Amino acid sequence: MKHGEVYTIPSDWDVGVSVPLIGTNYCHSNYRNVRSRADITVLAYVLRGEGTIRVDSVEHRPKEGDVFLLRKGSYHEVTALPDQDGYWTYLWFNIAGNSDDLLAAYQLKEKSLVPDAPLEGLFRKAFRLVRRGQRGGMEQVQEGVVLVLTEILIALSRLLKSRNQMLSDQAQGIKQYLDQLAEPFDSERFSRHMAMSYKQLNRVFKRETGFTVYGYLLSRRIGHAEMLLQDTSLSVSEIAFRLGYADPHYFSNLFKQKTGMTPTGFRLQAGHR
Repeated sequence: MKHGEVYTIPSDWDVGVSVPLIGTNYCHSNYRNVRSRADITVLAYVLRGEGTIRVDSVEHRPKEGDVFLLRKGSYHEVTALPDQDGYWTYLWFNIAGNSDDLLAAYQLKEKSLVPDAPLEGLFRKAFRLVRRGQRGGMEQVQEGVVLVLTEILIALSRLLKSRNQMLSDQAQGIKQYLDQLAEPFDSERFSRHMAMSYKQLNRVFKRETGFTVYGYLLSRRIGHAEMLLQDTSLSVSEIAFRLGYADPHYFSNLFKQKTGMTPTGFRLQAGHR
């Protein structure tokens, strides 16, 4: 359960990205929101309290002063932590259109959480624009809010660079290879392609992302498996083969280790959300 104000921002201009809604969520301790395959990107700033977000198979706990991003096309789950005083409260933007390219332009496409981001003032700037527009006409508000959104993304990008949290060209190349991998992973082929030993590649990637190469691939595959279990009628065996696992039993055991439930159990639970 939650409450809070929501502002609708009309748009009659043809652009790749718009912000149709902004608002404030005051989340009660029992709050939980799930989008199986989101058609929007959500950008939020936490004012107080703490909660849990999950984007595909990656989980974070945003707290006061953090910014979180829920990417379009991914599985979103947002949950308030129980047993906390008051509401988990955050300001949010719904971003429609081609948000993937916008986030990629600022190297934020793979970021779900930016901790300790002092950007409350920029978020509130958008709310002031909307409130002024309600009093004197909304014609220019959409354009203004998108400009504020761009300011926020630039500030986040600069903040991450100052903390050395942006990926180097080398790590970005490794990630791009793994993201585009359509066949079963072969470490020798990977090393030849990148002209580095697998040990070196693993060390570089883990230093900059926190994931080993195998851990990153596994996280992506489990996230893809969850999407296929929710959104298709493919059997568990068919999903296993599609993801490069010749043995469906091995895949099922791996899925249970990472998610705490079998693929069949996950599908049944997802059907009741």
